[in-house]
Amino acid sequence: MLTEGLQKAIENLFIKDVAFDLINASKFGKEFNFVEGNFHIQQKFGLKSLEVKELDDQRMAHFTFEAGVRWISDENSHDDGSDELSDKELDIIAHVECTITAIYALKIELDKEALDEFGMKNSGIHVWPYWREFLTTSCDRLRLPRVMLPMTQFQAVPEQKDED
Repeated sequence: MLTEGLQKAIENLFIKDVAFDLINASKFGKEFNFVEGNFHIQQKFGLKSLEVKELDDQRMAHFTFEAGVRWISDENSHDDGSDELSDKELDIIAHVECTITAIYALKIELDKEALDEFGMKNSGIHVWPYWREFLTTSCDRLRLPRVMLPMTQFQAVPEQKDED
């Protein structure tokens, strides 16, 4: 269900641009055999920051997302079955990371709560296809196993039946 603040943000934010701010991709384990070796993948995607800026007499909302995938060798996992290794102990084979910013023009002034909710619930949907395409092409170029991120899914809103 949409809150009043989110509905107001949807009606008054207009997407102007989506851009990559930072790209970082490395393949550390060049000798690692992805066909025979055991590994797992860790993923992250989330809103990192929100800024409202003035640009040419127009207020713009900048929603910046952090996204990443890393391939981790299972060869150094604990024998007791726990996954409680620190980042320094992990054998990271490769990673693809980026920050992506979606920029929206503000038609009217919106409160911070409405902008935060829009960033968490809507802006990520706009950024997701850019991240998905970037990850897929980066995997191909680095000769890494593909990570097929799902398409963004929307839940159908059930129709309300009149009971008259």
